[in-house]
Amino acid sequence: MVDHHWLGFGSGKAFVPDSDKFGFVYIITNLQNGKAYIGCKQYIIQSRLREKESNWRIYTGSSKWLNEDIDKIGKKHFKFEIIAEYKNRRSLRYYELYYQMKYNVLSSTMEGSDEPAYYNSRVGGKFYRPVESYEDPEFRKNLSKAMNNPIVKKKISEAQKKRTDRQDPEYRKKMREGQKKRTDHQDPEYRKKLSEGQKKKWEEPEYRKMMIEKQRGSKKRKKNAER
Repeated sequence: MVDHHWLGFGSGKAFVPDSDKFGFVYIITNLQNGKAYIGCKQYIIQSRLREKESNWRIYTGSSKWLNEDIDKIGKKHFKFEIIAEYKNRRSLRYYELYYQMKYNVLSSTMEGSDEPAYYNSRVGGKFYRPVESYEDPEFRKNLSKAMNNPIVKKKISEAQKKRTDRQDPEYRKKMREGQKKRTDHQDPEYRKKLSEGQKKKWEEPEYRKMMIEKQRGSKKRKKNAER
């Protein structure tokens, strides 16, 4: 017996979850006007003490406007489909953003109108729909020129090289050394040197004055917050 409202994407059949997966990317479609919403949901909610199943079986998305329409015209007028499942949080978030960008959820409009084709107001949980949703021809023209600029191309190439350098043994060695420096904060000798350096700074009148004013400001903000 099916105890949820989810269907396999494009199949029209009841979805069967994989117990080894972390969560899924979904699309909810308003059958009356075709407006949709793309998001993600995890199966399990984890805490320090325990883990429990999320409300994925009855979940209807996090969009305020989507849920208002569901309440207004009824759940039966919406189709709930799971696009794909993923094994961890990182993959889940990545592919949520991937499908939101693929379908241009912030800029697509309903055919023959300026009405947004998706309920989404942001993608990846961070990037919001602009106040004015339009493409500036001048901006696109300038962007195209910039991308063909030799200096810009060189910088992009260098950035890409840095990403591939992560596989280079020498690069990885430097990264480990950097990590070791951060853990050195627990080393008594390192902490002693850090303390001595701090004392020398306090001997400088300008630095001491700046820090005292900063502390006074912090105490004042804390006092105001407690009122």
